[in-house]
Amino acid sequence: MYHITTEQIEAFLTLAQKKNYREVSEILFITQPTVTKYIQRLEKELGVTLFQRTKQSVELTEAGALFFDTWFPLYRRFLESIAEVQQSAVARQNQLNVSILRDYHGGVSPQALASGFSDYLARRNLPQIPISFRFLSMREQREALQNHHIDFSFSLGFDYDNLRFVRAEILARRRIFAVLPAIHPLAGRKELSLQELAEETFLVISPSESFTANNVTATMLHSFFKQPKTRIVTNLQSMAYALSCGKYVTLGNLSFLSDASAKEFVEIPVAELKNAGYEETLAYTAGEMPEKNALFLDYVLQKSWDQTRTV
Repeated sequence: MYHITTEQIEAFLTLAQKKNYREVSEILFITQPTVTKYIQRLEKELGVTLFQRTKQSVELTEAGALFFDTWFPLYRRFLESIAEVQQSAVARQNQLNVSILRDYHGGVSPQALASGFSDYLARRNLPQIPISFRFLSMREQREALQNHHIDFSFSLGFDYDNLRFVRAEILARRRIFAVLPAIHPLAGRKELSLQELAEETFLVISPSESFTANNVTATMLHSFFKQPKTRIVTNLQSMAYALSCGKYVTLGNLSFLSDASAKEFVEIPVAELKNAGYEETLAYTAGEMPEKNALFLDYVLQKSWDQTRTV
């Protein structure tokens, strides 16, 4: 393994360009003997002579020229990467990192949120705060919140009660329907009973994605059927795909199927589930928060959320 320092590389690259020890020492704010020491140690480590030195000039050897041609763009990119990471870190401190539930077609639009928050700040003569959006699954949102990788997550109210140091504000309450493919024989009904769905196979979210959502759906089904037929799906996207095959039904609503057109599926009220529902929430880490986070929370809680199809 080579023991080469960035100081040695910097001294080599600068001397190769300036060809003068005094100039290099002034540029790097080090003494001329130090420049000499760096070059000598680098040559010893590499086992080659990098410069031909005379009293009048300093010139690269053939090996030195090869090293310069290879190292110069690499070292420049190395310095650029440091600047980029530093700028990114500063930007992250000054921006909001917001997650929206992937594949859920709820009342949250990144464009509307960013525009609305911008107007909110402008009305108060406050500087603009950029927002970075990420689209994550329920499991990914929980992990990102707990690891402080995001500031807020727009999601469903599942599982947050079991998370330490996480709070969830209710934005809207949504009613639970039976969701069926449009080609299903019962798709034209205005209302159904669960008994009419007794022979159907219900799609249920995996407990690894959301233990609470899985448990709530399973509890509802077992309350009405001794042995309900279920199929576990890993996430909302896989639920939409499975439904599109025409063999399954689920309990939820069309918001669960963001990739599907309204013509492919229908939602039908279920007599036994008239009072059943779920919550759309804004979750965030509890405790004292930065001013930018407090402003965003205030904006979201003041916003009038779509309350259609509420429980």
